[in-house]
Amino acid sequence: MTQSSESTTLELPITVENDLEVDNDGRFYLISYLFPDTSEESVGIRILFDDVIDSLLEFYQEETGPSGYGQLYLIANEFERHTDRLREIAGYMEGNHHTGDLFDEF
Repeated sequence: MTQSSESTTLELPITVENDLEVDNDGRFYLISYLFPDTSEESVGIRILFDDVIDSLLEFYQEETGPSGYGQLYLIANEFERHTDRLREIAGYMEGNHHTGDLFDEF
C-alpha cells in the first residue's frame, strides 16, 4: 500500500521561447514554444493576443486605486516604446532590402 502525500516536487528542465505572429487573417498571437530538457522538438502554445489583453484588463480592474491603473499605464507605455522600436527597425530593414544591404547590422 502506498501513502498519499499532500505535495510533491517534480523537476522538469524546459526551455521556453516566445514569439509574436500575425496570421494572414490579421489575428495577433503570442506563441510559446516549450522544449523539454535538451530536445530539438517543441510543443507550441498559441494564444490570441486579444485574450492576453482581456485577461490583463480583468486582473488589474480588480485592483482598485493606483496599483491597478498605474500598472496598466506602465504596460501601455512599454507597448508604445516597443512599437516605436519595431517600426524603426522594420523601416531600416525595408530600406536595406531595397538597397541590397540587408545583412548590415542594425
